[in-house]
Amino acid sequence: MKLRQRLAMMLATAMVTASIPMVAFANNTSLSQTLVLKKGNTVGYTDEDDTEDTDGNITHNNITVDDSFKQLLTFNIDIGITDSESIEVYLEGDNIKFDETAFNHWAHWATTGENIDIAPEVNSFTMDNFYYGSAPEADTGTIEVEYIGENDLKITLTGFNNTDDGPIRQFRMPLLYRAEDGDLKLKVTSYDGRIEEGTYALSKESVGDKNFTAQIHSGSIISVEGDGHLGDIEITEVVKNSFNSGNTDTTDTTDDAVFRVTLDSSDLIFDSGKLSDVIIEDETYGLISKNIDVNFVISEEDERVGYLIFEAPFNATAPGGLKVKNIAVEAEDDDVSTGDVDITLELMKFDEIDRNDFNDLVDNNSTNLTWDDVDTADESEDMEPVDGVSAEVKEDGISVSVENEADVFGGKYDYDDDDDHKVTLKFSDPTKEYLQDEGKVTITLEGATFAPVPATEYIKGYDDGNDFADEDAFYTKIESEDDRIEYDLPDGLNEDFVLIDESSPNVAEFDLQNLDDADNLEISFYVVGNPGSSADIKAIVDGSKWDDPMIATVGEVAPPTRVKLVQPITVVENEKAYPSGLITITETDERMFQADDIIAFKIEDLDIEDAEVTADNSMEIDSQISNGHLLIQVQRRSNNPATITISDIRIDGSGYVPVGEYDAYIGGQGMHIANTKLNFEESSSSKLLGIPDDADDWEDNWDDYKNNEVNLEDFEDDIEEIFAAAFALDGFFTSTRPVEPEPEPLPEPEPLPEPDPIPQPDDVKGEDGNYGLPNLDIRISNGRATVNGKYAQVASEPQLVDGVTMVGVADLAKLLGIPRDQEEGNTLNYLAVPGQPALVTLKLDKRRILEIEIGSYAINIYDYDSLTGTYKPVGKKDLVKPAQILPDNEGLSRTFVPMRPIGEALGFTVDWNAAKSEAIFSNLY
Repeated sequence: MKLRQRLAMMLATAMVTASIPMVAFANNTSLSQTLVLKKGNTVGYTDEDDTEDTDGNITHNNITVDDSFKQLLTFNIDIGITDSESIEVYLEGDNIKFDETAFNHWAHWATTGENIDIAPEVNSFTMDNFYYGSAPEADTGTIEVEYIGENDLKITLTGFNNTDDGPIRQFRMPLLYRAEDGDLKLKVTSYDGRIEEGTYALSKESVGDKNFTAQIHSGSIISVEGDGHLGDIEITEVVKNSFNSGNTDTTDTTDDAVFRVTLDSSDLIFDSGKLSDVIIEDETYGLISKNIDVNFVISEEDERVGYLIFEAPFNATAPGGLKVKNIAVEAEDDDVSTGDVDITLELMKFDEIDRNDFNDLVDNNSTNLTWDDVDTADESEDMEPVDGVSAEVKEDGISVSVENEADVFGGKYDYDDDDDHKVTLKFSDPTKEYLQDEGKVTITLEGATFAPVPATEYIKGYDDGNDFADEDAFYTKIESEDDRIEYDLPDGLNEDFVLIDESSPNVAEFDLQNLDDADNLEISFYVVGNPGSSADIKAIVDGSKWDDPMIATVGEVAPPTRVKLVQPITVVENEKAYPSGLITITETDERMFQADDIIAFKIEDLDIEDAEVTADNSMEIDSQISNGHLLIQVQRRSNNPATITISDIRIDGSGYVPVGEYDAYIGGQGMHIANTKLNFEESSSSKLLGIPDDADDWEDNWDDYKNNEVNLEDFEDDIEEIFAAAFALDGFFTSTRPVEPEPEPLPEPEPLPEPDPIPQPDDVKGEDGNYGLPNLDIRISNGRATVNGKYAQVASEPQLVDGVTMVGVADLAKLLGIPRDQEEGNTLNYLAVPGQPALVTLKLDKRRILEIEIGSYAINIYDYDSLTGTYKPVGKKDLVKPAQILPDNEGLSRTFVPMRPIGEALGFTVDWNAAKSEAIFSNLY
């Protein structure tokens, strides 16, 4: 089906658009592909053996240049260059490193075609142009590469008189670099108008040094008797095959990942009788259908500690993720205190602990390892430890748990295969007081709408097509066991269906029945994820006889596509601009776009004149410009998740756009409902899904429709609905004024003579650097303290505030032997004046004074001047968290400050023992 015909069906209009040929501009610069990279990865070469000397300098050994290059940089030139011409181009890397040793090996390989152990040092080299192939070709020009620095290369392109094609118009060169932290970018600069300048993304995502990320999901309810399960644990690979550490032997599990799960509740332990309940579900991307197994074991030393031991597949083609479900817990003794249940998840480190000994420990074989060794072992640096709320302990009363979660893509739904869209909620009411007859229940979804069903499902005997909705409402299926829901339906409709108002497609209401003696209720319904959403789906459930609504996480929705702005457009007012800009639209999963799906792209208040549109992974597309909009039609869907690239965007009159920023929008059916069968024609729900309504004045314009003489602009309401759920690209197009020459700088004034500095003595610290304090080793932890190994009573313990360790000033002064409110000698004073911040002063007599103002981000420091007998300001100690009032162990208000700045201001070295939550101050030099 042609694009114009498809739009006539979608928009209820027929489009007459002048055929504008796509112009292939040669002046552009591009990358062959973007990559998934981790910190330290090399591109274009391998580096198998690094050594580090005592000064921290790293030497790279066994470097091999890989001739199947991952990334090639292409320069297309409007006017070709001959062998007597050259163009200079400068490459500047952002978060990448052009390693000098690798550059030397590259130079040797490029000039000889060989890899050697040690390459001679060079400053530049010349290679043949890679031209249209992936290997250098003779008689197609040369590329000189000059090493300027770790982040900079100078490129000189020299042409050739090719007798067949004329002067050379395309240059291609490989890229060799090492990835660092952050977003990897390459800036291309040239002072020749024949090369397109710009900044290009080298990696698909931001680069880090971790192999895994993890998330703890909450929402599970545990009774005060202690029975229940923790919430789901989601673990995602950053680097593929991390679950088996790249092990390719299916019989060898010694490299498979192990995660430690620690309960931070003193009342709960893991339930050893339900270990087989633990399962893996919802594998994604590279782990789909890989049959990963997990074994959960409990430490015999501490039943609050458990281990997830994976048996992972090998040779996954991409990173993936999974969810661990149903980790059961129970009360250690009797009842459990109400409140949140926190857990900590860590990736195990098997350096000092031998993995084979750990396996023997798990299998109860003889080993030198004990459970205490494993429970206290360090975590691996390949994943940041994660802690969070996994469940909640509640008193008797009604509670809700999620028995089945939905895992969906936004807008994607097939009512013939809807298991992934099914949600099952279980309500428990031990008191039998809240689940009663004639009680109304309202379910409100966040991140999703209720899934419609075709008329053939809910109308008895109806078999005419698959209509989903009328003008005002549609039906969704909500089921309960033992006929517990009362359905108020007209004659001729089947039960199990609830009417949904299309103005609120995320809200369902129904009445309960047959629940007089019931202590539980289980219901199931089906959801469609919101288009463009990427978050948890939550259900807010409220009953007319309940005290408060309940909130449960019932699934997760991923966007069907991800839009990435790679290169925005910038023009100078009144100067003609070349085509530019680069946007990618990537399917989240395979075949998210169906044949005939439409994508529409517009720029705020501007008309698009032309653009280059391509797709990969066997997807075929057509594109056309209509009234300033770029319309893209999918003609053949992809084999694997595909990327549609929009580049070389030309704006009508792009050099004469008024100064300002202009946003861009991408919308349309293809962006938001993908291959779902939803079809809310002539209904307000289309505004949620990006489908335009039919025109309201069809009868008046029937001749135009029949003759294909109606265009998009005639139906402004339809245009608005196309972009109602659009992706917004803020500041995509910017028009600026020309840079005005800077005015002549004014002569700098003569500097005034600086006054002689006030002399400061050099004996403030004293001979031992202790500011007159005795030699001390102070340790504070869990409401206890020791001074030089002897116990001392304190009223508070170090507190962690947003990751910063804070200590009480009064306790620290007490441990230093400094009394309060003295007129002479060392003293601690607290001054509070109404309407002003309180001030704490810590004085070391004739040495130093520290002033700490509550709410301030600095400690003011004054040193004693023996020449004048006064204290002179000498600077400040900055605080990452302000001095603040916090409760001590007895609930009394105390002044707390970050421990490191105050300790160092008193001449101490400061350290923190995370394993013991212990603050350490020492001035023993």
